[in-house]
Amino acid sequence: MTDVSKAPADEAPAGVIRTLRELPRPAIVLLFGIALNRMGSFVALFLVLYLTGIGYSPAQAGFVLTGFGVGSIVGTFVGGSVTGRFGARVVIVWSMLLCGFATAGLAAVTAIVPLLIVGFAAGAFGQMYRPAAATMLAELTPPQRLVMTSAAGRFGLNLGAAVGPLLGVWLAAAYSYQVVFAVNAAVDLLFAVVVLVVIPARADHRTLEDTTTLEDTARYRDLLRDRRFLLFLAGMFITAVAEVQYQSTLPLEVQQRGYPTALYGAVVALNGALVILVELPLTTLIQRFSMRATVAAGCLLLGIGLGLFGLPFGPWVFILGAVVWTLGEIISAPSIGAYPALAAPTPALRSRYIGALSTCQTAGWAVGPSVGTALFEYVGGAVWVMCAGLGVLAFLGMRAGVRDLVPR
Repeated sequence: MTDVSKAPADEAPAGVIRTLRELPRPAIVLLFGIALNRMGSFVALFLVLYLTGIGYSPAQAGFVLTGFGVGSIVGTFVGGSVTGRFGARVVIVWSMLLCGFATAGLAAVTAIVPLLIVGFAAGAFGQMYRPAAATMLAELTPPQRLVMTSAAGRFGLNLGAAVGPLLGVWLAAAYSYQVVFAVNAAVDLLFAVVVLVVIPARADHRTLEDTTTLEDTARYRDLLRDRRFLLFLAGMFITAVAEVQYQSTLPLEVQQRGYPTALYGAVVALNGALVILVELPLTTLIQRFSMRATVAAGCLLLGIGLGLFGLPFGPWVFILGAVVWTLGEIISAPSIGAYPALAAPTPALRSRYIGALSTCQTAGWAVGPSVGTALFEYVGGAVWVMCAGLGVLAFLGMRAGVRDLVPR
């Protein structure tokens, strides 16, 4: 386990400019590639619209999208194992190549069963690269720079998430959904080529001997013996269940209270703008605190912020809730992204720890909408009480589970 508190003074946490300047070129290329890939990812956004447009019912389209989501969960879990066995660079290249072909296949098949299979494959291969990319960044980044590097990666992801839908809407309106999926596939293939050509094999820190050792000794079951990390994973799962309510249940809440849809758009836009504008500079200060404090406090604020959406006041409460929820995300997310790589007791288990985090988050995001919408339909505002309660549970779990790897 890495204890960055033992780093010398000149290796203390630094700002984003110094961090990026000191990173090796493969790490910079990987950060840009991740942002580009996120900007060109359109499948989850437009799959239902595409399928209903070619004659499928909303229920059938939702079934295919569920297959895509299940594939995403499987992909993140498998990604941790294959990264440990074959190395991050190999996994990134092959997952992006296969994702590109699967995404292009969505526009080429029309029967429901092939669509379900191809959608599952697109989700699985599209997420398999995430543990690999996080593992490679952890291997290329000094431990005391990992929180800031995680924040820089999130900046690229959030910027891509903001620009990507606008690009996708323009492509769909100007051309067709087939072109949308073709561009998505081209971006995946471009990412694979860039990693293959620009990032050298030695950047993966894997030799044949290392790979054999990892294959023989590293298993997900080894992670199960780390009870504190399991508490961290449980906290991440319930945090994801709460967080996803802003996508599934918040628009229903806004509509039920008679407010215009523009209010929901403003809440989501405020969240994105604050994360893009504030997270990087604020992380310069946040990384000086212990991970236990930042992760636990951030998850608590996230749950409380979402819980504020249920208060029976005017539209301003939605803005207040968005600010508190976003502040919790900004405080906790960079440390959460860095923590598994630092908490892994051996380098051989690093990709499994990272894969477990991605799997728990993806599972929470998949389960959350069903739980939240059912509560909203039958018990009304109980869904927001649930979010606040999950925030408290996550706080307690993180306080007990996260180790103080970076003392103040």
